Amino acid sequence: MRPYKTVIFIFSVIALLAVVCVFFPREGVKIGDVTLKFPSLSDMISDGATDSVAAMPEVSAEDLLAQQLAETQRKEEESQYLDFFNTSDIRFYMPDDDLTFFDDLFAAFDAADSTHVGIVHYGDSQLECDRITKTIRQMLQDSVGGMGPGLLPLVQTVSSMTEGQSINGAPATASVFAPEGGGAGGKYGPMGQVAFLDGTAIMSVWPRGKTAKRSNKFSRVTVLAENPSAELSVTCHGETKTLDPGSGLRRVVFTFADSLERVSLTLTGTANIYGVVFDGKHGVQMDNVPMRGCSGTVFTLISSYLLRDYFKYQNVKLVILQYGGNSVPYISGQKSAHTYADQIRRQIRHVQELAPDAKVLFIGPSDMSTRIDGEWRTYPKLPLVVDSLRAAANDMGAAYWDLYKVMGGYNSMAQWCESSPLLAGSDHIHFTPRGAERVGNLFCKSLKLYYDYYHWRKNK
Repeated sequence: MRPYKTVIFIFSVIALLAVVCVFFPREGVKIGDVTLKFPSLSDMISDGATDSVAAMPEVSAEDLLAQQLAETQRKEEESQYLDFFNTSDIRFYMPDDDLTFFDDLFAAFDAADSTHVGIVHYGDSQLECDRITKTIRQMLQDSVGGMGPGLLPLVQTVSSMTEGQSINGAPATASVFAPEGGGAGGKYGPMGQVAFLDGTAIMSVWPRGKTAKRSNKFSRVTVLAENPSAELSVTCHGETKTLDPGSGLRRVVFTFADSLERVSLTLTGTANIYGVVFDGKHGVQMDNVPMRGCSGTVFTLISSYLLRDYFKYQNVKLVILQYGGNSVPYISGQKSAHTYADQIRRQIRHVQELAPDAKVLFIGPSDMSTRIDGEWRTYPKLPLVVDSLRAAANDMGAAYWDLYKVMGGYNSMAQWCESSPLLAGSDHIHFTPRGAERVGNLFCKSLKLYYDYYHWRKNK
């Protein structure tokens, strides 16, 4: 029924009752042993009711109109938010459609001027060179505060677009995700790798690009190490600190009154070095952890006590897992897709157990093309992998971002490879720097809308 018809109906009923009040006999109508009575109009408008109405604060027509307009505006705003959350290709798929999923993360953002907020972005080779991550990091640090590129390996094997990095006296390394990895005795750090220091190594870091951004500046440098049998000495910016032998994830921390853009560290001794953190005391620190060739099934192989300690100490509030692309070519059908999804379930559960204060967000594979009848087309089983991973993430209480759909869905990779400027490479798998920036911007656009909705709910 239309609103105006509802109003007419209500007033018609009221008018009818008023007529009955006027003409119904005051002594009532006797039917057998029963006397029916109806209140008079004066009874309905009694002194008590008048007093009650008089006691109510007077609301002017202007105030009433303003309240109605405000309520209408709030409903329209909420409708716009909900429309995005229900229909947009760049939305997050929340477990149980829970739009409060990120509330703890957003509360931490609001307190970032006095609190350190950690985010770790794990993924496959799509993240190499700090692609995608650097765009998200820059947006967050510009909007809520923070500085520095976050956690870097002692030995960098792939150049970053954010930081230049070199190492003299490079120690041997091992990683949990590389086929040739090994020799770490299971002691892989929070990046899934370790550098075996035995002697002296000099690590240098400097900003890339013409203009230094927040992520190029830092006021704190933290060496993550484990040295059970020997002393470790670290010199940074003219200051030397020594770490006595001990087990567990240990730290050598240097803090500076003014932010730096470049620095060299000299490490001497025998120790496992799990990385170096470049950040500030407050604000967002976002780590970029690419794992070339990895399908995301390695977290149960990383030392749990090292990973748990890192998540807790860095106050990690969000762990992003971006995987699936390396498994797509090997998925033959529903059974293998579900098997892979079950493996991801175990990894998500493991991360959740080690980082109980963090939310987990899984980013599925992008569109990927292969040659079919001489043409570049989407891998036939890729949509099946996407659906399986989204179900697995949501079942485990993690959010999901559908990068395949974000790109445009079926055969979108071919379009990205033909765009101007190019958004993807000739392998029809990896993004170009511009393509990675576009993905990062779309992620930020979506996250910002959920963040705005968080504030809208708090203030309505």
